[in-house]
Amino acid sequence: MLDIQATIRWAQGMLFDPQTTTTAYRETQATWRTTFFHITLPVYVAAYLAAALIAWLTGGAFLFGSVTFFLFSLVWVLAWTFVVTFIIDFLAGTFDGRRDYNAAYALVGLCIVPAALGTVVSPVPWLGWLLSLAASIYSLVLLYRYIPAFLHVPDDARVKHFVLSIIGALLVNIVVSSALAGLFAPSLDLSDFTTNSGSVSESADGSIFGGFARPAELAEQAANDQYEPPSDGKLDEAQVERYLYVMERTQALRSRLTEKLDTQNSAEEPSISDVFGGIQDAMRAGTAEMEVVKTAGGNWAEHQWVRQQLETARIHEDLNASTRHNFALFEKYADRFAELGY
Repeated sequence: MLDIQATIRWAQGMLFDPQTTTTAYRETQATWRTTFFHITLPVYVAAYLAAALIAWLTGGAFLFGSVTFFLFSLVWVLAWTFVVTFIIDFLAGTFDGRRDYNAAYALVGLCIVPAALGTVVSPVPWLGWLLSLAASIYSLVLLYRYIPAFLHVPDDARVKHFVLSIIGALLVNIVVSSALAGLFAPSLDLSDFTTNSGSVSESADGSIFGGFARPAELAEQAANDQYEPPSDGKLDEAQVERYLYVMERTQALRSRLTEKLDTQNSAEEPSISDVFGGIQDAMRAGTAEMEVVKTAGGNWAEHQWVRQQLETARIHEDLNASTRHNFALFEKYADRFAELGY
């Protein structure tokens, strides 16, 4: 089923004339199998092999130098295209677009070509990571541009559909990539990468990508929190007041971010910085509660325990001395809880 001439033709088209290429490819009504064997598979295999060769010639790093990890990563990135397609296709139906898995995979297979080819230069010292990043951004721009053409997502839902699709795809990729890295390189030291690339975290600050690091940093801080609850399981009033404060601030923060996203969504032609800003805002909205806790110097583990105790008290009320005590505190602040939708 491989057709190298077709692969070269479609890949060149996506690099130099994506508008004509996407229009022509839509007319073929290709199945996902055709797209996979004519575009995705050969482009990624060629890109990974070329990247490995360049890493060997230049002394650069590519997939930690492990053959096994190289193969597993290649298999995963190919599988990931199907995951991305499912997310985009599913959300298209949610946002009044047309669900069509073949069309969705054609969209992903075409738009991911620049990112795949960007892998080739990623091992080049100093500049490789930047060129690869630029290629990935271009793939996202193409994806955003052509979603309506392939899946008929309405213009007023275009930004939300794109933002949620990218968040879902990123989360899946992060989880699986972290698992692979832990499996094949548990003792990997990434300090060399930060040094060679000029400190990713520093360069990201102030750019359209700067906001992506914050949720991860907050999650890492929260994961390190520990709390030893009292043996009697009883809340004190200060804990309930802190919990209410956090939830009220969380609600306000999410409302502000949602209004901002709605404003971007209503724009006639959002810029790419608006789109990435929307992704960051949506990610931030998802971790808003954690952000409020940590920026106030709170303990995430304690906050979670308070939530659990309040919910248990609401369910059982007078099951035992602990639930009676905690439910009494809940009732004392019933008006504020009601405003939060409890």
